[in-house]
Amino acid sequence: MGADFRAFVEIVFENDENIVQSWHLDGYSFWVVGMDGGQWTPASRNQYNLNDAVSRCTTQVYPKSWTAVYIALDNVGMWNLRSEFWTRQYLGQQFYLRVYSPVESIRDEYPIPRNALLCGRAAGRTTRSL
Repeated sequence: MGADFRAFVEIVFENDENIVQSWHLDGYSFWVVGMDGGQWTPASRNQYNLNDAVSRCTTQVYPKSWTAVYIALDNVGMWNLRSEFWTRQYLGQQFYLRVYSPVESIRDEYPIPRNALLCGRAAGRTTRSL
């Protein structure tokens, strides 16, 4: 998924299972703004704690409940949000977020290495030079 540099993203984790699930954002922090039992609805935003939310890089979602987080996209590049439950992570329960900046500056993000193996839609493309 693509997103813009310096934007905010709201992610709501819902857990319909009978185990505690943990989610980790690699190398970055987010704010846990809400959690409750049952299903999340847009009205659940009225319960969010926006005054002194807790900053973390890992959060838990208890059985039959939800947890909402806000992420400030303050770093250009590729972000990885993944399950901390290894068998789920291995099976692909993770998410990649590409944060774009209109300024193509190596101050914000280095270009992909020239020797990178490309696949899928990236196959056959060239990289920009330093």
